[in-house]
Amino acid sequence: MLIAKDRFIGLETVAHLCTGGESPMLKSHHDRLGQFLADKALGEEARARFEATQARCKQKTADLLHVSGEDITFLSSASDGVNLVAHALEWQPGDNVVIVDVEFPSDVLPWAKLQAKGVEVRVVRHQNWYISLDAIAAQIDARTRVVNVSLVSYFTGQRLPLKALSELVRSSNALLLVDATHAAGSIDVEASYADILLSSCYKWLLGVHGTAVFYWNRDRLPNLMPPFVGWNTSATLSGWQDPTAYTPRPDADRFIPGNPGFISLYILENALDHILAVGADAIEAHNVHLSGLVRDGVAKTGWNLMTPAAAAERAGNVCFMVPDIAGFMARLEAQGVMVWGGYGGVNRIRVSTHLYNTEEDVARFLAAL
Repeated sequence: MLIAKDRFIGLETVAHLCTGGESPMLKSHHDRLGQFLADKALGEEARARFEATQARCKQKTADLLHVSGEDITFLSSASDGVNLVAHALEWQPGDNVVIVDVEFPSDVLPWAKLQAKGVEVRVVRHQNWYISLDAIAAQIDARTRVVNVSLVSYFTGQRLPLKALSELVRSSNALLLVDATHAAGSIDVEASYADILLSSCYKWLLGVHGTAVFYWNRDRLPNLMPPFVGWNTSATLSGWQDPTAYTPRPDADRFIPGNPGFISLYILENALDHILAVGADAIEAHNVHLSGLVRDGVAKTGWNLMTPAAAAERAGNVCFMVPDIAGFMARLEAQGVMVWGGYGGVNRIRVSTHLYNTEEDVARFLAAL
């Protein structure tokens, strides 16, 4: 393990293999919550401390993703990020968006809503649960405005080659929107290969709900304007003399109309401190190694594996189908093994390995099979 289990809440007796759904909480998050509550009582000084925490979180997130802190902001959810982009762009009938069929609904439904405006949604179909770059390329043409994919699939565990995907999409002048919810914190992510990258924080980033990372590639999209505005949008607050005047901030904070969820940023900063101390490259090597052990063990059962075998095409998730998901989950839970169950009415199991997991956790899971 890269961080000892006893630094987390609730891992004393279980093999927690479901970070892809919810991660356990660091015990030290208690201290950060206490600090927030103490700071909240300080009046105007409270706001200064909140904003200082926000600024540190932006830079630490940027360090993790190898980008500038000015290009990072925090929305309330990854779903908000997809909707923001969908509303920020100007659409014409006949434009199209490319998605994949094994994608999370948040990366699908905002585009589906645009069909009422004459926008075509093109769906890349998996082949035996696998999405190839060739299949994505086949759906892109001169009218493609956005390609929206997850870097690591929540449903199959497949990891896409971000650099090659970026080169493909940019060669067509489309915009690459990457959902890194199952990648950030699990593997090393070079966010600048995306035009927009977003991630939930309550899984591999060891945070909580209410905050999501939003990366804006200003070099690629310098003129992207916020579709939703509020007092925080403007570089300076307008006064009563000219209340309708505003100039958007030059950095990514232009995309948040009001205050972010400061309490969740206190927790996220603590989580980022732990993740950065270990290092994304070390976490990636650890997670890919353990997920390989999981995959090899599941392969021996003969069940329908969904996750690719190649290390470069995996991260922390291994997914497979079982005949009876309710019975499977109940039997694992009875033996102290926690995994994540089905989604979308199918019998898919997802096993997720992260920095607090060990080979013993994997062995315990495989023994329970």
